[in-house]
Amino acid sequence: MARVKKTLSLSPMDSKEIDSLVKTGRFASKSDVVRTALRTLLEENPGYKTDIAVELYKEGEVSLGRAAEIAEKDRESFKKILKEREVKIELKPREGMEERIEEVEDR
Repeated sequence: MARVKKTLSLSPMDSKEIDSLVKTGRFASKSDVVRTALRTLLEENPGYKTDIAVELYKEGEVSLGRAAEIAEKDRESFKKILKEREVKIELKPREGMEERIEEVEDR
């Protein structure tokens, strides 16, 4: 997976705390601290996964199926969430599906 470099604004104390965790050897890098913190946040707040999935879906970054996986929901449950949040559901054919449909039609 490609890495994307981001800049974060932290208070001086937050920055020192992250540096301290790296210096103790508990984490390999500042990025490792942030990734671990994010994973912990999502584990403790499962609803955030749904929020993330909805936003990624709205932005067209992920498919409906992938968004449902991120939210840890089945497709039908995730569709209900999208409807509740008034997000338009756009179903697109899977990659290569158009060619397969044409093949069947040609038979």
